[in-house]
Amino acid sequence: MRKILYLLIVLFTLTNQIYSQQEGIYWYFGYGAGLRFLNGYPETLTNGSLVTTEGCSTISDGAGNVLFYTDGITVYNRNHQIMYNGNGLMGDPSATQSGVIVPVPDDPLSYYIFTVTNLDVGFENKGFRYSKVDLNLEGGLGGIVNGEKNRILIEQSTERVTSVKHYNGNDIWVIAHQWNSNSFYTYLVTADGLDINNPIISDVGLIQNIDFGKGKGYMKVAPNGSKLAVAIMSLNMIQLFDFNDATGEVSELIADLHVDHWPYGIEFSRKAGFLYATERDGDKVYQWDVQAGTPQAIIDSRTIVGTLATKKGGAMQMAPDGKIYIARQGKYYLSVINKPYLAGTDCDFQENGADLNGKLCQEGLPCFVQSYFNSLFIQTQNGCVFDTVFYNLYDTTGIDSVYWTFGDPSSGVNNYSTDFFPYHIYEKPGKYNVHVTGYYLTTSTGANREIEIFDLAKVQLRSDTTICQGDSITLYANNDTGYIYKWNGDNSLNERKLIVKNEGLYRVEGTNLCSTATDSVYISVNQLPDVDLGRDTAIKYNSSLILDAGYWNNSFLWQDGSTGQYFTVKDTGTYWVDVFDNLGCKSSDTVLVKAIPFRIYFPTAFTPNNDNVNDLFLPRTTYDMKFEYELRVFNRWGEEVFKTDDINKGWDGTYNGIVCPAGVYVWYTEILVPENNEFFQGPAQMTGNLTLIR
Repeated sequence: MRKILYLLIVLFTLTNQIYSQQEGIYWYFGYGAGLRFLNGYPETLTNGSLVTTEGCSTISDGAGNVLFYTDGITVYNRNHQIMYNGNGLMGDPSATQSGVIVPVPDDPLSYYIFTVTNLDVGFENKGFRYSKVDLNLEGGLGGIVNGEKNRILIEQSTERVTSVKHYNGNDIWVIAHQWNSNSFYTYLVTADGLDINNPIISDVGLIQNIDFGKGKGYMKVAPNGSKLAVAIMSLNMIQLFDFNDATGEVSELIADLHVDHWPYGIEFSRKAGFLYATERDGDKVYQWDVQAGTPQAIIDSRTIVGTLATKKGGAMQMAPDGKIYIARQGKYYLSVINKPYLAGTDCDFQENGADLNGKLCQEGLPCFVQSYFNSLFIQTQNGCVFDTVFYNLYDTTGIDSVYWTFGDPSSGVNNYSTDFFPYHIYEKPGKYNVHVTGYYLTTSTGANREIEIFDLAKVQLRSDTTICQGDSITLYANNDTGYIYKWNGDNSLNERKLIVKNEGLYRVEGTNLCSTATDSVYISVNQLPDVDLGRDTAIKYNSSLILDAGYWNNSFLWQDGSTGQYFTVKDTGTYWVDVFDNLGCKSSDTVLVKAIPFRIYFPTAFTPNNDNVNDLFLPRTTYDMKFEYELRVFNRWGEEVFKTDDINKGWDGTYNGIVCPAGVYVWYTEILVPENNEFFQGPAQMTGNLTLIR
C-alpha cells in the first residue's frame, strides 16, 4: 500500500512527458483502404476517399478523432470530402512518401502539410513544400489557408520526408533531403509556427543525384528520436545515422546496410533497438540489431525474418498497437511484424496481418510524426466475468517501474497494481479503460487500452404457456449478441428466436465466449371453440331469423358489437361472429343472408266457366304482404270493365252483372311498395293483354 501511495505522489509531482498515440490511430491509404486502432487493434475502414499508389498521410486529434488526410495532391476532410482549397498540392501519389501532416504545438486548429516531389523521368522536380491547414475554416471542416499553399522550402528534393518530436516533447522536427546533394534539411515547428528561415542542414552520407533511384525509398526517424535511416533503392543500401532530437542534426553515418534488391520500406522498433526493411522488387523482410555495438556488428546482425508470399514489398509503418505493418501491392491485406522488439524470427512476421475488407492495398502507408508511436502498448485480451485477465507491456525497455489502473473502481485497492505483469478479476460485464504509466528517472510514458469483459451465457425462455390452435408464439432465448444457439439439439437452428406452432417441449442452448446456458418451456395448444351459423340463407321482406353462436362458448362478439349468444337478422347482408373460450381462443363464422324477392305474376288467359279452374283473372305473388295496389281491365273499345284495389279480388269475366264476350282484353296495374330495395323487383306500373276464353 505504501508503494502505491508513493507512486501516486510521484505521478502528480514529477515533471513528465507522456506521449499520445491518438493522432496516429486512423490510417487511410491505397485504393480506398483504411484502418483504425481505436481499441488497440486494427479495425477495418472502408469509407476513405484516397486512391493512391504510394505516399499518403493521415492525422487525428489527441482524442482520436480523424481530422483529414492526403495523398500529397488532394486533401480530404473528416467527412471524406475534398477540403476547402484542398486541391493542387505539389506532392505526388507516386512519390515514395509524398507528404506528412504535422500539427502546430499548442494549437489544435493549425497544421502543416509537407510535400515532396516525384523523381520519375518526365516529371518536374517540384521540391519540398508546405501548405497550412486551418480547421476554423468551413465550419470546422478546415481548409488550406490562402497565401500559405505550396510554399517552397527546398527547390529540389528527393521523395522522402519524416518527422519526430523535439527532445522537449512539444516542438516537432520535419526532415527532408535535398536532391543533387548529401544535405538533410531539418525544420522546427513550434507553437509560433514553422521556422522557415533557420533549417538545420546536415551534410552527411551519400550524395543523391544523377540516378533517380537514389532518391527513392523511405526515410524514417526512430520513434524515440535517436536514429535516422534512409533506403537508397537503386544502390541496394540503407544508410543508418545518428539523429539528435535536441538540435535537429543528422550526424555520424553509422553503417551502410545492404539488401539483396531495391530496399523500399523501412521502420524502427520503438526504442530503436531494431531496424526493419522490405524489398520493392523482392520478397525478403530484413532485421538489423541497431544496438549490436560496432558498425560491423550491426551489419553482421542482418537477419531475414520473413518471406512475403509474393514479391513487391511495400512501406513499413509502426502502429499504435506496437506492431509494424507492411504494405502489400495488389493485396486485400497488410502483412505484420507482431513483436518488433524481439530479435530474429522471434519478431513473429505474419503474412496476413490485417484484413482490408475488400479494399486494395498498394505500396504506401500513411506517414506520421514518428513520436506518436513512442509509447507503451498494453498486451491483453478480452475476458469473461470472474476470469483472471492478465496484462503485460509489449516493450519494457528503459522502464524502471509501472503503475496500473484497471478501470474497475468498484474493486477497491485491487483496481491498482505496480507489477510489471499484473492480473485483474472483473466481476461485472462491460467495457473497461485500462491505463498504465511507465516511469524512467524523471520521465514517464503512458498507454490506454479498452478491454471488454463478457458476461456468462444467459438464456431465459418464458414460463410454460398455452396458445390457440393455428396461432404461433415466438420464443426468445435472450436479447444479447455474440451467441451460438441450438434449439432442441438442432445445430441448424442458430437463431436467437424460434417461432412455435405445435405443442411440445422446447429447449434452447445458448453459447457465448464464456459458457453455455440452457432453458426449456412447454407449449400447449388449445383447440378452437366450435361455431356454426349455418349455410347462407335468404329471408322474405319484413321477416326475421335468429342466428345462434352456440351456448358452449364463453363470450361472443357480433359484427355490430353486440355480445349475446343470439343475433336477430331483419335485413339482408353479411353477418359474422367471433366466439371465445375461457382461454381467449377465438373462432369465427360468417353467413350471407340474401333477399327473397317479392314479385307479381299475371296470367295471359282465363276461363270463367264456373268449373273452379282458372275462373278468375287474379295476379299471383311470391309471398303474401300488404301493399297499395290497383288493377283495371279494359275491353277492346277502351271501356273499363273491371277495377279493384284488393289483390285478393279477381275479375270473373262480367261487367255490371253482364257476361263479357270472349276475346282479348287489356289490363293495367300500379303497385306502390313500401321501399325500393332488393326485396322488390320489377316495374311499379305494368300492362298486358288478357284472353277471355268461353
